[in-house]
Amino acid sequence: MHLPDGFLNASTCAGTAVVAGGALAWGIRQARAKVGDHLIPLLGVMSACVFSAQMVNFPILWGTSGHLVGGALAAIILGPWAGALAMTVVLIVQCLLFYDGGLTALGANVLNMAIAGSLLAYAPYTVCRRLVAGPSGHVVGASVAAWISVELAAAFCSIELWWSGTYPLSAVLPAMLIVHSAIGVVEALVTGMVVAFLLRVRPDLLYAVRQPQAEPAEWRPLVAAGLVVAVLVAFCLSPLASAAPDGLQRVAGDLGSDGMAPVAAAIVPPLADYQMPGLRGVWLATSLAGIVGALVVFALGWGLARGLRKRMAESG
Repeated sequence: MHLPDGFLNASTCAGTAVVAGGALAWGIRQARAKVGDHLIPLLGVMSACVFSAQMVNFPILWGTSGHLVGGALAAIILGPWAGALAMTVVLIVQCLLFYDGGLTALGANVLNMAIAGSLLAYAPYTVCRRLVAGPSGHVVGASVAAWISVELAAAFCSIELWWSGTYPLSAVLPAMLIVHSAIGVVEALVTGMVVAFLLRVRPDLLYAVRQPQAEPAEWRPLVAAGLVVAVLVAFCLSPLASAAPDGLQRVAGDLGSDGMAPVAAAIVPPLADYQMPGLRGVWLATSLAGIVGALVVFALGWGLARGLRKRMAESG
């Protein structure tokens, strides 16, 4: 789903950057008004977990792989605006540190996965909770929102590729939606299971359950456990990721690359392709790079939430 450089033309890159930047600016204002002390570590650990989960590509049908996006789950736990900010932190680190997603396409990737895949995906979760009473509403809503989040991101990506003249909309939209519908099923299952688990052990961690500024009890051990999980996933599972092309790569391969503009790398990432320098080709290279990425994302997410909290205190 991460658009690389060369897939979109300059005007589309600029337009999506402006839209994404405007949405994030508004999101920072909204999140700052509702941030509590608990959000500082929670935003950090949620960002780290999403980053690690996205490293693990799993095989699906048609010789294609996919990975979890995590936008819907981030919104369900942190709230829609803070969830979008957490996803943005992940996407920025993936781009600058690993060159996963092009620098010129960063605005489009934020728009697709943070704004559409997290912020907008919170709406179906809210609707399902109102239609289905009790804990089942949360689980059903989370599963539906997760599947829709993947399809929304795929649809936005398709429209951007069409707007850039890369592919006809009649070809790229159905191809992207079909491939990512299968990926979305896995996203829905995992998100539903995580929400069901939290409802049993820590329902106060769900944004819709706790009051916006309420402090979840005993959040420090859970944050520590979440960070350990993120590190373990990055270390143990990332080397096992499927090497099959992901959904976007599969569609691009099927439709051809005639509409793409060849570009040189916009940056020289220190950990390109999720490999530690000097260890390329060794399984430990990906594991160590994943750990570094998870810790960097955690620190940036923590710092962002702390900055929001400070600004709220100064303005209050």
